Amino acid sequence: MRLSDLDGRRVLVLGTGREGAAVAEALALRGIAVTAVDDRESEGSARFAERWGPVLIAPDFGSVAGSVDVIVKSPGFSPRHPFVAAAIAAGVPITSGTDLWMADNFATTTGVTGSKGKSTTAALTHHLTVAHGVDAALAGNIGVPLLGLPSAARTIVELSSYQAQSLTVSPDVVVLTSLFPEHLDWHGSEQQYYDDKLNILAHDPRRVVVNAEDSRLAAEVERHGVTFEPVGPGAAWGLAVLDGAEWIVHHDEPIVRASALPVRGRHNAVNAALALAAVEVSGVTIDPELALAALKSFAPLEHRLEPIADPSGLTFVDDSLSTSPFAAIEALKAFGSDGVVLIVGGQDRGVDYSPLAEHLAQHPVTAVVGLPLLVQSARAAIAGVDPVLEQAARTLGSSEIEVLTRVTLPLARRGILAGLVLAATRALGEFGATLMVAGNIPGRTQTLPLAIYDAVQNRNYAQANGMVLLMTALALLSLWTVRRFEQSKRP
Repeated sequence: MRLSDLDGRRVLVLGTGREGAAVAEALALRGIAVTAVDDRESEGSARFAERWGPVLIAPDFGSVAGSVDVIVKSPGFSPRHPFVAAAIAAGVPITSGTDLWMADNFATTTGVTGSKGKSTTAALTHHLTVAHGVDAALAGNIGVPLLGLPSAARTIVELSSYQAQSLTVSPDVVVLTSLFPEHLDWHGSEQQYYDDKLNILAHDPRRVVVNAEDSRLAAEVERHGVTFEPVGPGAAWGLAVLDGAEWIVHHDEPIVRASALPVRGRHNAVNAALALAAVEVSGVTIDPELALAALKSFAPLEHRLEPIADPSGLTFVDDSLSTSPFAAIEALKAFGSDGVVLIVGGQDRGVDYSPLAEHLAQHPVTAVVGLPLLVQSARAAIAGVDPVLEQAARTLGSSEIEVLTRVTLPLARRGILAGLVLAATRALGEFGATLMVAGNIPGRTQTLPLAIYDAVQNRNYAQANGMVLLMTALALLSLWTVRRFEQSKRP
């Protein structure tokens, strides 16, 4: 379905966030009036109502069914959401802003998706494309809605599984970075997640670039009957060890030493190789000198192994977008385990946390701090590691390892950890520890004080009081953790 297909039709926009607003603006420019639906009142719904039209909060589909021809769904609404499920059952056409844009622009689009690495790979692909003199834009899940995006010779689009699920048109070039269970609460099952993610392949992309080092990913792509360009050992692009160091190579010719990249970790070297392959299959001839300069000048993205400067000497790493056990494992591999304090936690998405527990058992870190508590599935997995970590502590000569996974913090928001924990753990600097923050903190990006402000503005005083208590508990817990860590390091 194209945007022009909505002319003269009664359109309902599902979701009033960034993508819903972009859809409403695009429709308004075509003279199409819209009604919106959202699950709850928010600043976004209020802005939407003020600018574009009425917003219905949590209605039954039956109450609007007679007045809707097409629904344009925001990515956060799962097909299993009651409103969406009822619309599907009633046969109402459902599309998305991403799909509407893709229908008109697929021929000049490189779509990047994967369970992890998609943002960095998309940004690297854009950076390398521009470095080779091509007018290129970067948009999608990385934070820029597609509708309303100025035209460019090549658009690199990061696509989440939520966005890929609704595509009826595939991009010209597809790049797949990795595949492991994620967002199972949204998709319903592991296989459904894989199928929704790989729906990006369902409509004949011209070229497909795949991280062939990921055996699960390669097998799933093959199961879909798609021919692809592998990135990995023996392929045109991949990593190889030359003179004792790992390099990104092109037909066995070295391009850049992996350790020279500004993004840390072997997985990011693979992402860089994927980006180079993506640029090449889009029709650009890779200039090794331009590629080398571009890779070295790339600025790492926020919240992805992002070092945070601190005068204490503590190395603090914000990896708070590592929202799965597998992503956290790759982050840990980038730093090793000696002197590392791992801060984990966040919203449970129904995945199996035992891979992270097994990795910690085999590569014990100095401490694991749970902020906030994962629900019972995660609690059980991490708790099962405690004896192994304690044994590892004795082996390493440490007097004690703290595994803090018993605190319930259901109202946490992304931003707490990078601010509060950083301030509270400066005392750890004298030990030269590395702190890593990994976890999916639910809700929109904001600090806890802003969340409290929002609650007060909405006159939800009970929630505000609860969050004040939460912030106090977080501060006390962080300070207590520092004190216990100091005690464990004393002779």
